[in-house]
Amino acid sequence: MKKLKKALILFLTLALCVSLASCSRDTPTPPDGPDTPDTPDAPDTPEDPTPPDDEPEEDPITAPIMKREDFPRLDGSTSTAPLAIAMAALMLGESEEEAASLISFSRTTNSYYNLLNGDADLLIVSEGNQEVYDAMREAGFAYEQTPFAVDAFVFVVNASNPVDSITVDEARRIYTGEITNWSQLGGADQEIIPLQRNPEAGSQSLMEKLVMDGTPMMEPPVEYVAGSMGGLMEAVRGYDASAGAIGYSVYYYAEEMRAAKGLKLLKIDGVAPEPEAIRSGAYPLTNPYYVVIPASAEEGSPTRIIRDWLLGENGQRLAAREGYVSVMDIPTKPRETLPEVGTRLFPEYTPELVPGSYGTLIPYAGLRVSDSEFAVSGCVYGLMTPKGQIVVDPVYADVWMIGDLLVLTRVTDGEKRVAVAAKTGAWCTDFEYLEITGGDNGLILYKQDSISLIRPNGESVETLTAAEMGLTAEELYRMSLGPIEGGGGEWLGDKISVAYVFDDKASVLCFDLTDRKLKTVDGETWGSYYPPDEPETPPIQDAWFIYDSALGKDGPAILGKSEWTEDTYVTNYYYTDGTSIPGITSVGYNPYQSVRLVGGLIEVLDVNTAVYYDMNTLEVVFRTYLGFEGD
Repeated sequence: MKKLKKALILFLTLALCVSLASCSRDTPTPPDGPDTPDTPDAPDTPEDPTPPDDEPEEDPITAPIMKREDFPRLDGSTSTAPLAIAMAALMLGESEEEAASLISFSRTTNSYYNLLNGDADLLIVSEGNQEVYDAMREAGFAYEQTPFAVDAFVFVVNASNPVDSITVDEARRIYTGEITNWSQLGGADQEIIPLQRNPEAGSQSLMEKLVMDGTPMMEPPVEYVAGSMGGLMEAVRGYDASAGAIGYSVYYYAEEMRAAKGLKLLKIDGVAPEPEAIRSGAYPLTNPYYVVIPASAEEGSPTRIIRDWLLGENGQRLAAREGYVSVMDIPTKPRETLPEVGTRLFPEYTPELVPGSYGTLIPYAGLRVSDSEFAVSGCVYGLMTPKGQIVVDPVYADVWMIGDLLVLTRVTDGEKRVAVAAKTGAWCTDFEYLEITGGDNGLILYKQDSISLIRPNGESVETLTAAEMGLTAEELYRMSLGPIEGGGGEWLGDKISVAYVFDDKASVLCFDLTDRKLKTVDGETWGSYYPPDEPETPPIQDAWFIYDSALGKDGPAILGKSEWTEDTYVTNYYYTDGTSIPGITSVGYNPYQSVRLVGGLIEVLDVNTAVYYDMNTLEVVFRTYLGFEGD
């Protein structure tokens, strides 16, 4: 029984790592052995941030001190989460890494509903849609909504596009289909690719309110609709190897991405979206950020204290320091980003895996997203070589590796589809599978009425229909859900689990590949089918092994060890001989931070960056700017 429970935990951990990707055989085949550049030099050490003696130091920002148990439940737009983290850190006397555990914003519309339903105390948020305001009015819910900052709605093009300015009317006519070529706007003779957001996105609502003003937008081709703000930015940067794309966003997020990537913000009616022009209203497309509290919040309560502080001088200074345009006349701090590290194999934007020979492909986090239910880590991933060459731009929600295989998942119109590719990129199946489960013995690939079995080395074993297994389509679907939903999906030896039954005695319904029959096996017997578990003992007490997610237990590993302080814990990392890995730590539970080993590289995700270090030299092989996406 213990073996069964342990196996289920291991299986669930594996099953939750299913990924999002895209691959194609229609694009030109690259050379069999692409030249691999030398590892990029590590960037120069940033200059000492201490201001020179001739520059006066700013007065420190002060804030009311609170205990965690008294701190209100915050919610809001994802683009305001960095401000909330900084504010919580200041008031709790914690680092931002520690304070981040309190901040998990549910996006604009959801946050208003959370306030209405009593699941949030204070919102830091952009304007809600009419539906949510109607719901609050119908419920008789009184609230106080006060602007604390100003954001701008901006249009973004590739940095190489010669057009610098358009009018609001021209923007509207681009998105009605009246203006179709950049030459009509004084640019190159090039088709305009007008990218749009998904209908429920906050930026789509702003587009309709501030620009279209009641004029219907043209129906976009499916490939022109970006499911995330980060996806839109990435497509604008490199759509179809041209500078023809245009998209839209909010200033706070777009300015972050412009600073790090090859993008340009257009002037509107001749006015650039810069902080002073946004605050004064000279820039024509603006919208407030609000702090919202229930009108019933008591005087002197933490909720009102924070609201009043954010509207006061110190709160406004913090907002300006974090890159927001405060309503008070306080200069906004320019966005600072570290340079990106890495190269591209293909010069054009590449959202599909072009079959070739790349060596071991390694997933890299390329964009932080807010609206993909399959983006398990909160990021979408691309694929690169171990030397930091981008092979596929970020289009994957995660990458699950087993043996010589990559498991790739794509989401189209909210539906998940899965493919399998060689870890080297040499081949890729079509996205014809609904789900994939499996383990050390191999993968089970599901269609509507059949499964296919494939070994970790890529060997195809066989395909079985539901009828051949004695299952209905519904039973096959349940099997694909895995043990967490009472299904099966494990392939051990010559048996495949179909469903787990937990009553007085745990048992497993399985299909025997030898006699081609369904049979029930008790849990103890099923547990005996697992390979023997031979745990290693780390050289540091209470440490644990972090195995390479690309290479498995046959690859390199590092160690992690957490040590508790009074309020939180710090995780330090070590080589397997017990030597400390300097400069890499994680603090507390931070939903935006993680450390893992992948393809011999140490991946460190933080709020704004993804950095990949050579595990031996600690050189930065690849670094990209994620941004903290708004919705």
